Amino acid sequence: MSENRLNGLYFDGRRSTGHAAGLRLEDGCLVLTLAAGEQRFPAQQARLGIQVGRAVSYLRLDGTAIFESSDQAGLAELAGMAKGAAGAGVLHRLETNWRLILASAVLVAAFLIGSVIWGVPWLSGLVAQAVPASVEQWVGEQSLATLDELWLEPSSLDADRQNSLHAAFAPHIASLQQAYPDRAWQVELRSSEALGANALALPGGIMVFTDELVKLAETDAELIAILTHEAGHVAYRHGMRAIVQSSLALWLMMSITGDISAASDLTASLPVILANLSYARGMEAEADEFALQRLREGSIDPIHFAQIMRRLEAAHGASGERSGLGEFLSTHPPTEERIRRFVEASQQHSE
Repeated sequence: MSENRLNGLYFDGRRSTGHAAGLRLEDGCLVLTLAAGEQRFPAQQARLGIQVGRAVSYLRLDGTAIFESSDQAGLAELAGMAKGAAGAGVLHRLETNWRLILASAVLVAAFLIGSVIWGVPWLSGLVAQAVPASVEQWVGEQSLATLDELWLEPSSLDADRQNSLHAAFAPHIASLQQAYPDRAWQVELRSSEALGANALALPGGIMVFTDELVKLAETDAELIAILTHEAGHVAYRHGMRAIVQSSLALWLMMSITGDISAASDLTASLPVILANLSYARGMEAEADEFALQRLREGSIDPIHFAQIMRRLEAAHGASGERSGLGEFLSTHPPTEERIRRFVEASQQHSE
């Protein structure tokens, strides 16, 4: 084969007579040169026929047309070139077209951003709601056990104060249990320098109050107001949604980077996720609405929630910076808008 052109005979599949022709590869096509002109055949359609004995080798150009040549080596070489060009042509155009590269990069970036901002939260909500209550309760119990090992200590409050708190919480816990019987509602008192003044809502119904938060409150009504807010996180399964969301985000990154070893970090990080949880604005709005409804039903003035939130904000301002793993202000941002909502609800309550 010279100059990438092979000479031989062309059979169109309709007549038995062959026609003298030349065949070459050009721009991903096999170009057949005849006396009457040229014909082009897609390279991906070419198939090298099997030579039997002394028979002439041939190349099938499409379903019927055949090109024969006595140059067996040249025909095989041309067939190989056609096969390579059929696959490489498209890939080469894709790899060298800067418009396609730019469009692909934009699409990938849009997919990632959309997945993180909308896709993962939406899917995590569906998955969290499908998790059986027994599994959610087990996750909460295991999380509390891990927190007890790492950052929590037994409450240092005297027995009388602990008993009075549990007595104050009891009617509200009973009401929650009646409304949501699939949750194991309970309040745990703990001391923690790492968490500071804080309250945590763990999956399944466990709510942890730190001694520091209890001491900061001026009345039990303020702590009850906090309890109703934390109960909102439990009722809407926000803790479970946060865990699922973190898992989905991790698996998304793993699918992109291929770093499977990162999966081992998830289990160890679950307590940290719960202890230092920063709920999304939508979750906080849901928990606030839940708290307002429970406070109204219990004839408790919503001003108590606003008061302790302001006190937490003042304590934070006095310290100059957030301390510990999960200061209440960090996990439950006390925006003025939220506080104002409870103040307005208090005014309506008093009318």
